[in-house]
Amino acid sequence: MLSFLATIVCTVLIFLLFSSFKRWGIQTDSAITLNYFVAAGLGWSLAGGADAVQACIQASWILPLSAIGIFFYPLFRLTATCSQELGISVATIATKLSMAIPVLVLALADGIHHIHWGQWLGISLAFPAVYLSSRSSKFTPSSATSIRSLWWIPFVMFAGSGCIDLVFGWFSTDPNLAVPGMQMAFASVPFTLGGLVGLLHQVQVGFKRPSIRDILGGLLLGVANFGSLYFLLIAFKVQMMERAMVIPLLNLSVIVLATLAGAILLHDRPNKQARWGVALATTAIGLMMIFG
Repeated sequence: MLSFLATIVCTVLIFLLFSSFKRWGIQTDSAITLNYFVAAGLGWSLAGGADAVQACIQASWILPLSAIGIFFYPLFRLTATCSQELGISVATIATKLSMAIPVLVLALADGIHHIHWGQWLGISLAFPAVYLSSRSSKFTPSSATSIRSLWWIPFVMFAGSGCIDLVFGWFSTDPNLAVPGMQMAFASVPFTLGGLVGLLHQVQVGFKRPSIRDILGGLLLGVANFGSLYFLLIAFKVQMMERAMVIPLLNLSVIVLATLAGAILLHDRPNKQARWGVALATTAIGLMMIFG
């Protein structure tokens, strides 16, 4: 349970950092690129260094994990763009509704008969809960043109986030991950690819020397990013609930905690629709925990 709670805290911290970058004058692309190298360096160091790299190359999951790692950087940039141009509500809906992909696939793989009706009811409540909770954000697009030109971003975020969660959940029970340090190495592979892709993009568009603020933002984001993934793998491993239940419970918990953090730290009082969303999310979490 502690690993699951740590995943929630790290995930909420990522959203809080993203929302603060613009106010702090941090270059988002530079911070994202640095964040992946920080997360990868931390992971490889704790995993065992060169020996862990060699073990990962021989693992059965190296190819699919590397493939999704290539999309880490562009997906993070899309998340930032969506939040800034289309609004936090759109970004939250696109990211959190992506849980439908791993939930359905993992449920089919593990056997639907193992899923209690109360858990399915909780998942059903999750979708309106995510939507209503997201309504607490103010959607203020700069222009109608920006809406028409960026309409595809939420759909890409939906598919990308769902596929990433699916790959992590699918390989979470691989026997290879039982080897000491392999979970950290597993988490470090996509981070490494994300950093390399980010660096190539920085060189392509014209490298800008990061400021102290950019470096600090990247460091904080990197630690939180690595923590969210590593603790999620531990939560999958301890199997305190069905694999299909981990992702929706995580996403709904993030919504509730992020709403409370916004109200307390940023004085962002949720409107009536958002309060109904939080209530539905709490009910859904309760159902999935009771019948999990």
